[in-house]
Amino acid sequence: MALDSVQYKNVFDLHYEALYGYAFSILKEETYTDDILQNIFIKLWQHRETVNLETVKAYLYTSVRNECLNHLKHKVVKAGYAQHQMAGGAGTDNNIHTEQKELHEKIQDLVNQLPEKCATVFYMCRQLGLSYREVADALGISTKTVENQMSKALKFLRSGLTEYLVSIVPLFILQLINL
Repeated sequence: MALDSVQYKNVFDLHYEALYGYAFSILKEETYTDDILQNIFIKLWQHRETVNLETVKAYLYTSVRNECLNHLKHKVVKAGYAQHQMAGGAGTDNNIHTEQKELHEKIQDLVNQLPEKCATVFYMCRQLGLSYREVADALGISTKTVENQMSKALKFLRSGLTEYLVSIVPLFILQLINL
């Protein structure tokens, strides 16, 4: 079912403020929040022929989350590169930066692989700092469901990061020394 201009305006009016708050809670920067939302609604209009009105809310929230996380990832990479350039690019710093970047990418990849409901619960608990009760109330699910989804997410992340345990511990020790 295609999304016509009236439905598009209704979707925009209904969801824009909440999406803005969601994106801002991730980014903490108004400029980028506006840009990301603008791009998402442009993409929604461009793909209006394939949009299902029943799932448009989930599509928008998933798009906002992914775009914000991609923006933050890009920002971290840029900051790391700038720091590396300012430090003169010492070999050890380069190895640490490479390991940090690789670990960050692996974590992001694993989070992106989580099922949508699981990823939403994980984001709300870990990124927004909401309690299980608050997440349950916001999503209209039970606290036990939130606990199960978090357990599932953490188990999945742990299993995906076991190969990095050997390099994570020295990395944290080096960061503590450099503080």
